[in-house]
Amino acid sequence: MSNLNGKFKKILKELEENIQDKESLEFVKIQMFNLYNMFFEELEKTDEINNKKILAILSTQQEMLEKINALEVGIRGIEKDIYCDDEDEFEVVCPYCNSEFEIDELKDEVICPECNNTIELDWSHSCDGHHCDGCHDCDGENEEDDM
Repeated sequence: MSNLNGKFKKILKELEENIQDKESLEFVKIQMFNLYNMFFEELEKTDEINNKKILAILSTQQEMLEKINALEVGIRGIEKDIYCDDEDEFEVVCPYCNSEFEIDELKDEVICPECNNTIELDWSHSCDGHHCDGCHDCDGENEEDDM
C-alpha cells in the first residue's frame, strides 16, 4: 500500500506542476481524492467479504473435523469389536480329528468344524493326572519330563 500511496502523491505533484489555474487544480485534487477513497472503500468491502468467506470456511472446516473425529472414534470402536476381540478366543485341538480352531471362552461345548463331533470344554483349569500339555499345574512337570 505504501508504494500505491507514493504513486498517488507523485500524480498529485505532477498535477500541481501542470495545472496553473488554482480552482481547476483544487477541483482535480478533490476528484482524485474521491476516486482514491472510492477505490479503497471497494477494497475494504472486498476484504470484508473475503474475511467473512474465510471465517465461514474455517467454521465449516471445524465442523468437518469434529465429524471426522466422531467417525474415527466410531471406526476405532468397530475395529475393536471386529479385530481386537482376539483376547476372548482360544485355540482348541479336536481330540477326535486333531483339527485346530478358535472358540469363545464362554461356551461349555463346541462342535468341531471338521468332524462335527461335540467337544465338551472344562474351563476350571484343573488337571486330574497332571499329564496334559496345556494346564498351568503341569508346566513344571512337563519341563521335568522333557529333561
